[in-house]
Amino acid sequence: MIAIPPAFVYLLGLLLLPVLTGRVRKVWALLVGVAGLLLTVSLPSAAPDLTFGFIPGVETVLLTVDPMRHLAGGIFAVSGLAALIYAAYRDIPAAETIGIFASVGATMGIVYAGDFITVFLFWELLALASLSIIWSSRAPESSGAGYRYLLFHIFGGACLIGGIACTIVATGSAAVGPVADGAGLLLMLVGIGVNAAFIPLHTWVPDAYPRASVVGSVALSIFTTKAAVFILAATGGWGVTVAYMGGAMALYGAVFALMQDDIRRLLAYSIVSQVGYMVAAVGTGSVAGIDAGLAHMVNDILFKSLLFMVAGAVILKTGLHRLSDLGGLVRTMPVTTLCAVIGGLALAGLPGLNGGVSKGMTLEAAGAVPYLAPLLLVSAVVTVTYVFRFLYLGFLRPVAGTREGHLPKDPPVPMLAAMGINVFFCLAIGLFPHLLTDLLPGGTAAHVFDPVHLLESAGIFAAAGALLLLAPPLRHPRDGVETDVDALYIRAGHGVVWFSSHPLVHAADAIGCVIERVVGWFRHISANPAVTFQIAGKSVALPFVRAFSGSEESRAYEEELMFLRDHYPDVQTTIWGGGHGLIFISIVAFLYFIFNITR
Repeated sequence: MIAIPPAFVYLLGLLLLPVLTGRVRKVWALLVGVAGLLLTVSLPSAAPDLTFGFIPGVETVLLTVDPMRHLAGGIFAVSGLAALIYAAYRDIPAAETIGIFASVGATMGIVYAGDFITVFLFWELLALASLSIIWSSRAPESSGAGYRYLLFHIFGGACLIGGIACTIVATGSAAVGPVADGAGLLLMLVGIGVNAAFIPLHTWVPDAYPRASVVGSVALSIFTTKAAVFILAATGGWGVTVAYMGGAMALYGAVFALMQDDIRRLLAYSIVSQVGYMVAAVGTGSVAGIDAGLAHMVNDILFKSLLFMVAGAVILKTGLHRLSDLGGLVRTMPVTTLCAVIGGLALAGLPGLNGGVSKGMTLEAAGAVPYLAPLLLVSAVVTVTYVFRFLYLGFLRPVAGTREGHLPKDPPVPMLAAMGINVFFCLAIGLFPHLLTDLLPGGTAAHVFDPVHLLESAGIFAAAGALLLLAPPLRHPRDGVETDVDALYIRAGHGVVWFSSHPLVHAADAIGCVIERVVGWFRHISANPAVTFQIAGKSVALPFVRAFSGSEESRAYEEELMFLRDHYPDVQTTIWGGGHGLIFISIVAFLYFIFNITR
């Protein structure tokens, strides 16, 4: 029996979406989501590879199954279904539903692909699907954010296909696996790094995610960056440079999340930070590191999409998206607040929740790389701090009595049901870590409740508490920081425009004038070359004639020269001797050649 790639279920299912409307489209979307999940979990571990020979000499593998792919496929299918349940609270645009379906299908295609050619095809489909989600938003800024997203991913896709081409030429194989050193490795790393939000290629995340719809933000938080992490883990062999990049992402993203006021922009920077933990773990190159990176990928999908669901519910019910405008929601939105607390504490790495499992595994694996674990520990302290700001300012702080009566209720049942699914997994994995660790390809165990790990977690939370006590502004609302490294891109773009419109134009004009003068000079000469050389020779000899000849001879000489100049090129002259004729013909031919070359 031939196993069916799960990607096909979603991609075939979306074909009917444009012709379905209302409740029928919602039911169809949920049925396809359930079918995709059932097919994914039922794939046999010993399923034969499904291969095709689209490209001569290169084998493309649409389906290959192993423990790593089982784990990734399962979490993407579960989270995709949760996103579809969340979206069922209202009739979302058909283009957005298609984008979500295409995102799940493309990510599934990447996960189960056995070669880089297939990975690239689904990689580009994922970019287009995400673009469809962003542009489906009614936010006025979504159009520009979509174009900027597209520019980033065109660059990343070009680097990725360049790296794949170099790899195929060097090895003769496109199979997913370690890449040989050289240009192919660098190009592929940059291409994957764009989707993984490597610093400084990360700015599309906080730019695009807050400008999608509340449903679109949930879908975006699940797929693009995590698919890139999976490819990093499946490829392997990157070296500790990638580990240090992950450490830099973890700290950079956490610091910028701490400085945000927009709740979805805060969570977007949190994605950069948490993906940094995954990249750092994968970069260690050890079995424990790969397992830790995959485990944190699973857990981040669960608690981060939960937090985006919470943020979406708050925006839907209040119309507000800034922490400085929120507060007091615990009184009227108790279920949403509980989900926010569980998701936030899971993000902070509290033992007993799923984030504590994989964050502890990541810190253990990072110990093999010098200075990496301390960097991640500092990032963890900052993470707890911005989680406190998110929960306290958004939900727990008291509000004025006049405003308390206008606080909204919890969101519709589909939203709460989707959040409930993620809460269940956050608690189940946190309390019973073996539910996740038994599925890891390396079988690495988690030591969540060991005294050393508990003491480490207590130290992180204590350090964050001290930071909040010593820095009172962190406990109060403030304007968020909007400026990131993309400000340098903007300045560089302005510099390119100025250089192109001023110095470059002036230089082109000057070169054009020089060429025009040279061409005119050659045209002038070619009109009567013999007389031209006579004029030139007589002009050079004129000072000597004046100096060594009498006045009559000088006057006659000057008159002859003036006559030649005034009647050029119509004046006729005689060239004596066959040798002179050959010279004349040669000069004419040469000038004709030069003239035609310059036209």
